[in-house]
Amino acid sequence: MSSPNALRWNGRPGHYEVYYLTLTDAVTGTGFWIRYTLLRMEAAKLWDRKPREGEADYRSFFSETDYFVLRQMYYHRNSCFHWVEDALRRAGPAGDFCEYGSGVAPVTAWLRPRFPHWRFTLVDLPAPALEFARWRFRHAANVEALEPGLGRDLPLRRAYDVMTCLEVLEHVVNPLEVVRHLVEHLKPGGRLLLNFSDDPGRENLVESAAEREATVAYLASRLVAEVPLGPGELYACYVKPSSKEAPRIP
Repeated sequence: MSSPNALRWNGRPGHYEVYYLTLTDAVTGTGFWIRYTLLRMEAAKLWDRKPREGEADYRSFFSETDYFVLRQMYYHRNSCFHWVEDALRRAGPAGDFCEYGSGVAPVTAWLRPRFPHWRFTLVDLPAPALEFARWRFRHAANVEALEPGLGRDLPLRRAYDVMTCLEVLEHVVNPLEVVRHLVEHLKPGGRLLLNFSDDPGRENLVESAAEREATVAYLASRLVAEVPLGPGELYACYVKPSSKEAPRIP
């Protein structure tokens, strides 16, 4: 006799995920529970449902389902970002923070109560995750959300003391251009915390993997590595030299 707790997929053996999420209005305190059954196997098929060639097709993948909203909220339900907090504390009691590729903005959500005098910028594709982040911070005057365009049409217009770019570079066609954009908008003495998966396939774009070596070399030539990005290190931290320090140009 089979166990009643065996994994099921539409009544057949397989895999399911059930996520529970609480949404609470920060002003009124009113909240409610959402029980959301995520058919992960269906989401896994999403990439292959249509031909994907080029940046516009790749980007549309993240707009075709709200799966990533609940997935990210569940995945980060207990996440702490002390390593990012340390970078903000080094910068001071007030400053500018950018969460580039924010999704539902878990880093900003964790940092904002601890740094009420900072300004926060979220950057992500026009997709359900960013729309949720906008709703999440709709009463927060110190949070803004920006959207990148295609190619070199990148959105930042001011400089930042601390920037994160987590779980992003492997999903863009132009990681080197994105990193150049981040470095350009990092204040002298500012910190860039990022990672870059080296596992090409499907939404981990082959085009991105082809630029990984050049991206790592660019970072090494323009910034000072506290923890360098390399073959054996997927998470990294870099500091932008002050104006008195010349960057190392290869």
